[in-house]
Amino acid sequence: MSGLAYSEIDDAVLLTQQAFVKKGAFVDMATDLQDHVAVREMWGKRKRKFDGGLNWEMEYQMDHNHSAKAVGLYQNDALVITDNMVKGTIAPRHVNANYGYDVLEPTFQRGNKAIVNLVKTRYVAMKTSFIEKLEEFLWSKPEDDQDLLTPYGIAYWLTRSATEGFNGGNPTGFSSGRAGISTATYPRYANYTGKYADITKPDLLRKMRNAHRRTKFRSPVSHANPDVGKMGNGIYTCDTVVGYLEEQMEANNMNLGSNLTYPGRVMFKGTPIIWAPYLDDDSTDPVYMLDWKHLALGTISGWENNLQKPQPVAGKHTTRRVDLDVSLNMICDDLRTQAVFYK
Repeated sequence: MSGLAYSEIDDAVLLTQQAFVKKGAFVDMATDLQDHVAVREMWGKRKRKFDGGLNWEMEYQMDHNHSAKAVGLYQNDALVITDNMVKGTIAPRHVNANYGYDVLEPTFQRGNKAIVNLVKTRYVAMKTSFIEKLEEFLWSKPEDDQDLLTPYGIAYWLTRSATEGFNGGNPTGFSSGRAGISTATYPRYANYTGKYADITKPDLLRKMRNAHRRTKFRSPVSHANPDVGKMGNGIYTCDTVVGYLEEQMEANNMNLGSNLTYPGRVMFKGTPIIWAPYLDDDSTDPVYMLDWKHLALGTISGWENNLQKPQPVAGKHTTRRVDLDVSLNMICDDLRTQAVFYK
């Protein structure tokens, strides 16, 4: 097929986006990350869709009413009325990526195959930019509560303390706390955390065992639980930690104890310890122990992957822009099931 009329080019681009053909393969060297773990784990597996127009809310009962006591015959009653419910609120954030073209570009006059190859490379470049930025967002946090654009990430929900225990307080720059609930006011609204010096059984592994036991809460009263995510746990860390554990397990160093196994990859109590390349730039060698039942990537229904058709660019009548728009934010409905350790 020869060149297309200008009026046909946008339709050809739209069709190419919808159904790429496996031609014109190329090597993608557009990113320095070997894997985008947060995106793969959350975007691909653990999205939670919400209706648009309203913020996402979570309710917590922060205490019981302390009314139970021993009583005697004919004793006067003392009525206890308390309101221990607290509401957290999360607003969706919005991410945009885009690419463009000019209908006068020579490629568009060369026919279908050339159009497919051009559109594919520019679409992949746009999608790679989106995934790379989303990986950054999902591991990090906004600078402070004045940043109303950057999505919340794991570093927003899981904060660190050198003192081991449920001491993950308010994120830096968020004096009112996560989702508007301050840990200073409600100490139970905290994640498990601690600091380690060595990747050894008496140090890091002992802290991980402690977290594994102590983050498993069961309510004494049966009631509905508004779990936001899907079942499954995950442990994520940098190459330094994974590499050291692999070397020790390969050498059959039993000093690390029976908590670790190595059937092709290091596992802690049956959960794989996964290398997250993004964390390699963190000099504190963090180890995140995540409970996906209570952690998810919230998206607005209909806006989880909204790829627009080509639109004219104002003032440039032959230039078109294609936008990818996503409305999302990370949400955690139970901080006490999550843990982070750092060096």
